Amino acid sequence: MRKIRWNHILAAAVSLMIGAVSVLGPAGGLGAITAYAYTGPATVKAASLNVRSGAGTSYSSQGKLSSGTQVTVLGEQTGTDGQTWYNISYTGSDGAQRTGYVSAAYVQAAVSYSPDADFEAYLNAQGFPESYKNGLRQLHAQYPNWVFQAMHTGLDWNTVIENESLPPRSLVNTASISSWKSVEDGAYNWDTSTWTGFDGSSWVAASDGIIRYYMDPRNFLDETYIFQFLSQEYNSASQTREGLEAMVQGTFLSGSPGASGSGPSASTGGDDSTTGPGVVGPGASLSPGPMASISTREYNLVGDKVELVAPGASAQSESQTGSAQTQTSTDQTPSGPGTSQSGPGGTSGPAGDSSSATSSQEQSLSYVDIIMNAAAQSGVNPYVLASMIIQEQGSEGTSPLISGSYSGYEGYYNFFNVEAYQSGSMSAIQRGLWYASQSGSYGRPWNSVEKSIIGGAQNYGENYVKAGQNTFYLKKFNVQGSNLYKHQYMSNIQAAASEGAKLSQAYTASMKQNALDFIIPVYENMPEQACAAPTGDGSPNNKLSGLGVDGFVLTPSFSRDTETYDLIVDTSVSSVTVQATAADSKATVSGTGSIALNGDSTDIQVTVQAENGAVRTYTIHVARQSGGAVASGSLGQGTSSEASSPSGGGPGVTGPGASVNSGNTPGGSNVTVVTVTN
Repeated sequence: MRKIRWNHILAAAVSLMIGAVSVLGPAGGLGAITAYAYTGPATVKAASLNVRSGAGTSYSSQGKLSSGTQVTVLGEQTGTDGQTWYNISYTGSDGAQRTGYVSAAYVQAAVSYSPDADFEAYLNAQGFPESYKNGLRQLHAQYPNWVFQAMHTGLDWNTVIENESLPPRSLVNTASISSWKSVEDGAYNWDTSTWTGFDGSSWVAASDGIIRYYMDPRNFLDETYIFQFLSQEYNSASQTREGLEAMVQGTFLSGSPGASGSGPSASTGGDDSTTGPGVVGPGASLSPGPMASISTREYNLVGDKVELVAPGASAQSESQTGSAQTQTSTDQTPSGPGTSQSGPGGTSGPAGDSSSATSSQEQSLSYVDIIMNAAAQSGVNPYVLASMIIQEQGSEGTSPLISGSYSGYEGYYNFFNVEAYQSGSMSAIQRGLWYASQSGSYGRPWNSVEKSIIGGAQNYGENYVKAGQNTFYLKKFNVQGSNLYKHQYMSNIQAAASEGAKLSQAYTASMKQNALDFIIPVYENMPEQACAAPTGDGSPNNKLSGLGVDGFVLTPSFSRDTETYDLIVDTSVSSVTVQATAADSKATVSGTGSIALNGDSTDIQVTVQAENGAVRTYTIHVARQSGGAVASGSLGQGTSSEASSPSGGGPGVTGPGASVNSGNTPGGSNVTVVTVTN
């Protein structure tokens, strides 16, 4: 594609006023805070952003704002955590105007855009929908040399969401709010009101709503998150050693392998996006520890097979992100987990001898030297490679996969966690180091840090970047090529945004003035406005565990997933008593009790409202006909449930063996008992 550059007169409407204010610290003491009073309109760019009573994460939260909320910045100041905070005014959920403090990292200040005929013509020529244009105009006003390419996928938006929603293609951390978690078949247990873990209890399937939010490019058209769409090809002119050094400052990658992988750890920043878009704030630590104690393993769908992939260290902050990710290589080796050969986990061991000590030549090379060399050989942006390593191994680099001292695999390294997934009796670490120890493609065995980084980079370059998955977004959401929705590098729904934010930090202000290429997907039949992130919390269980009509039998037999039932009674029956039990004690049931029957037919609606507000309605169609059923006293009282029982029938039971607990119904709440009137 021919790249187009535009020149225009930029009018940036920002006013700066320097002053000083004093605020009460968290403990009530006075602390001097410097204020840089930027004022003006702004937009929340986090999925759910805390509004605090003061400038800093130690202050109490007084509410949350969702992505896209318009606010007014009243002032700007350095908080008690050392980060920049905005004092804002906003409209509360009750319609009242309120003020508070939010992390500036999650608020996009408005930028004045002067009409640019050339740029408008370019947007039209690219075929960007109108809903994309405002964000792109804002970016163009700030960075007139940036090039935005519309990637027309030709895919229907709802079809894409449906496919990416299949567990375990998209996962969220189990600590996420409930509306971020899927309740689809296989993802949620309605009996126990718990989510199915895809790595013990650490990762669960993402909900349709949060997938829509993270897949909608319009939510990320700002100077931070746009980098998840940055083309990842290597460009020696714009991707420099100096830029890489600045990016890795404060991480183990600022050192050298000769220092045993150690280096200064990153400081913890003031991220305050409680359930934000998976992006760490400036200076935020990228990891709580090496591989997050293996608790952030994820899964890939390879054909019809679900493969567990090893984790990387996750971006941990108040945003609850976990950016664990490991690629599934297309390279296959003849032996692997489950073989009878010796080695940890009952698998074949290292292919040959390796030295557990780093060579003297490698000791003279810094990580920056190695990564720049890997970029040149693999054709992948070195900033991308560094971002991936930090995401995978943590900012301190203490993962067993890169220690070189893991028992049974001393002297082997796997910096990109290639093929590191649990298999049989092998842990993800063992599987990843086993792969690194084998002779084969990409310069294996990886018996040095340099070979591992270069080989892993070549693997990624060949199987992803050169295969069309050449952005962080496409690495997570494969919406191009012939292998749609498969061959996805990671399952964490937040990973692309998280990596993009880290990558944006690698580009200095002057570097961002260069002509950077961004590839932004466009789908068919997208909603008119960007998809908002869900914010609801609490149990989503709005199903019944039991439903019955005293003295009568419903058709069909009760099932929590069946929402419509029929009942034929005699014309002499003037009312019936409906009983229902919620599957979750936190849910509330209405519509039960004594129901009068009017005319020939009556529809009785029993509603279940979950703790999070979700409502489900069960309907009983009652028809009054001569010769119809009359109440049978032998059926007693209670609700019919799906549980089997050797004692047979009960009140309202329509199938053999169904059990009804009279007076002690499943769930133990929300049951009404009233006598049937004939």
